[in-house]
Order: sequence, then structure tokens, then C-alpha cells
Amino acid sequence: MNRSVALVVLTLAGAAELASAGTVEGTVVVQGSAQVQPIASQPRRYRRRPGPRLMAPLRIDLGAIGAASDHGTLGGAEASIGIHWASLSPQPTNFDIGLGVFAGTMSNSRLPDDASGNPESLDYGGLYGEFGKTLSGGDFWRTWALGRAEYLTSEGRLDTTGGTERHTGVGVSAKLEAELYLSGVGISPDGIFLGTYAIGLYVEGAVRRLHDDVSDLQLGVGLTIRTPMVWTW
Repeated sequence: MNRSVALVVLTLAGAAELASAGTVEGTVVVQGSAQVQPIASQPRRYRRRPGPRLMAPLRIDLGAIGAASDHGTLGGAEASIGIHWASLSPQPTNFDIGLGVFAGTMSNSRLPDDASGNPESLDYGGLYGEFGKTLSGGDFWRTWALGRAEYLTSEGRLDTTGGTERHTGVGVSAKLEAELYLSGVGISPDGIFLGTYAIGLYVEGAVRRLHDDVSDLQLGVGLTIRTPMVWTW
């Protein structure tokens, strides 16, 4: 009987010791005083990483473009951006297809005779569909022949009266391009990478009806960039 009582007493004493130990872990004892202050739990804060959660497989072209006109040579800039198969493919591919948008502007220093003080200018933009085929390539480089069909609108101010002329129609363009590229798949705790990074140079010839006083042929050169699909969480 005494032995049973002793076991019960030892069990209760151990439980009390564990309870007091747990209490001490959650408190701060101020030396020299009898005050005991509980530690306030701090909420955990998460910081969202900057940047997009999803980046599409893109091709971006940035370049210079020019055309002859009845009032002198026009020069300016052109840019396009679209979603392309060759940017998404994790393996080197020998063809590309894509859809996107483009825009450009050209001007010269000549002033119309309306004393407005604004130089002659021509702006255009629209939608494109593109197909491309590789001509040659290696482990980290390749060359392309690319063709585009375009639907576009243009607005120009080139005549001597200073009036604005608008056109809507279709056009075509062709490019020769050389690029350095790196393709693959990557999976990390932060997200997924799928596709191709690339940077290259291109030359372009386009046939577009932009203005009655401007040649239908435009020539350009520029820089092209590919980005893969990136999904982060």
C-alpha cells in the first residue's frame, strides 16, 4: 500500500515539474524583482518577391527603320512583342510560329508649310502572325529566315498643307536573323523555368502601304530577344 502511494506521489511530482518547466520557457524573470512577464508571440511575416508570377514565352524586337518619301528620307524606330513557340520549346527547334503586336514611327526634319512647327511624321502599328525556319545552327547559335503577315493602320502628316492621312490595310515583312540561345527546363522551390533565352541581330525588309507620299518598301535593322516561360510561386 505504501509502495503504491509512493508511486503516485512521484508521478504527481514529475508532472508538476514538467508543468513548471513549460511555464518558465514562456516567461521572462526580471532579476531583483518578483515580476514575471510572459513573452508575446510575434506573428511571422512573409515578403512577396518582386516581379511577375507568370511570364509568357516572348520574342521582343527593337530596331531602326527607314523609308524613302517624296519629301526626303524618313527614319525612325520599330518595336514588336509576341508569344512564340521557339521561346517556349525546351529543346532546340528548327521552326518558329508566333502571334503579336508591333508599332513604329518615322519622321524627318522637314517642316510642312502650315507654320505649325511640327516636323513631318508617320506612325503605324497593328497585329502580326509569323512563321520562321532555321537556316543553320550549332549548340548555342542559329540563324533564321522569318516571314510575317500583318494587319495595320497608319497615320501620317507629310504633305505641304500639314493635313493628316490615314491608311488601313495589310502588309508583309521578312527578316534574316542570327542569335545566341540557351534552352532547357529548370525546377526550383521558387518556380519553374521552361523554354529559351536568346539574344540576336536581324535585318528586315517590309512592304506596307503607309502613305501616298511614302515608298511601300521599308528597311530596318535591330536587336531581338527571347524569354522563356517562367512561373513563380
